[in-house]
Amino acid sequence: MFNIDGIVNKMYLQIFQTIIICIFIGIRAREMGYSGLLWFFTSFLYAPLASLYLLTALPNRSIEEKREKEMLLLKAELFNNTFARREGSSPISDYTISDDTTMR
Repeated sequence: MFNIDGIVNKMYLQIFQTIIICIFIGIRAREMGYSGLLWFFTSFLYAPLASLYLLTALPNRSIEEKREKEMLLLKAELFNNTFARREGSSPISDYTISDDTTMR
C-alpha cells in the first residue's frame, strides 16, 4: 500500500536540499556584511527562497563600510593637501610685477 521508505527518503532529500540552500544564504549574508548564522537559522525556520529574495533586496553593508572608509581617507587627504604649503606647489610667484611680496 504505502511505501514508507520512499516517503522518508523524499523527506530526507528535501531537508538536505533546504539545508544546502540555507548554507548558501548564510554564506551570502556573511559576504554582504550580515550575520550568516542568523540568516541560516531564519531561512531554515521560515522559507529559504523568501529569505534569499529578502537578502538580495537588502543593501550590501560591506560595500557601504568600504565606501565610508574611503570617503574618510579622501577627506583627510583633501584636508592635508589644502592646508599644507609646499614650495613650488603654487603657480603664483612670490613676487608681483611691482616686486612686492605677495600675501598668501
